[in-house]
Amino acid sequence: MERLIHLAIAFRDAIEACPRIMLPITFSNFPRGACGDVTPLLGAFLIGHGFEPFDYMLGERGPSSHAWLQRGDLVVDVTADQFDDCNCSVIVSHGSVWHRQFDGKRQHIADYRIFDERTKAILGSAYSVIIANLPSTLK
Repeated sequence: MERLIHLAIAFRDAIEACPRIMLPITFSNFPRGACGDVTPLLGAFLIGHGFEPFDYMLGERGPSSHAWLQRGDLVVDVTADQFDDCNCSVIVSHGSVWHRQFDGKRQHIADYRIFDERTKAILGSAYSVIIANLPSTLK
């Protein structure tokens, strides 16, 4: 669990270090509005570090939607602080009560490489920029 927390924090920090102009428009107000693209990027990153694939979860709460990683009851989310009622920039926990409010549904495996060629290219470019901002020990 400690390793997973460490990697999630490092990924979030790397996104924050990126020049916004080098990332898709969905990152322009990061973390607001970025969860849909961040989730499959983080999923691929964790797979690259030896973790089993996570599910891409998508849920709604009122007029808002949110995406995050989940496997069983283990939740990994690096964009929850886009909501006013969550001040955690990184959540790695079993049985997140906050996420249950969204009634999330599994969409697919959380990995940008499963998408069509155009989406894969756009997100792959973003992934490269994010990875470049990670400490060398995590690349």
